[in-house]
Amino acid sequence: MDRDLQYSDARNKAIAHIGIAVSSSGKIRDFLSDKGYDADVIEEVIEQLSEEKYIDDVRYAGKILRARSGAKAEGRLKLASRLLAAGVASDVISDVLSDSAYADENTIMDVIRDRFPADSFSTVPSETKRQLAKAIRYLESRGYSSSLALSSFRKLLNDVE
Repeated sequence: MDRDLQYSDARNKAIAHIGIAVSSSGKIRDFLSDKGYDADVIEEVIEQLSEEKYIDDVRYAGKILRARSGAKAEGRLKLASRLLAAGVASDVISDVLSDSAYADENTIMDVIRDRFPADSFSTVPSETKRQLAKAIRYLESRGYSSSLALSSFRKLLNDVE
């Protein structure tokens, strides 16, 4: 297949794959690569579709980040991993996550307030300790460090007192 025909075919398949949604460059790169197109044709298609806004890594990253906010918030490292797996370009990930709104210190408080209201903890010290350990494990699973989780709970307790 000559280059122009391959480019046209790859572009049409990419647009059909994207549909009415926006997609990331990595997802389309993987899709076209799986279809057997040449790397230079793939890059040309991605460049053209990016100019036409079929592919928009910033918008795609924003969609993912909006879904991972509030009680579903995650630490920056976990968000970066999630965005990378979604095919968002590394430079876009760095730019998007440099916003202070995604700082672990800010997002963890949203998770704690939504997931662990102050009145949900027991007044019995041994039970409170067990509940706190469980809460910290949960926050670690969301990509936050245990030291940040513990200090955030302490800050929250100091604010309550």
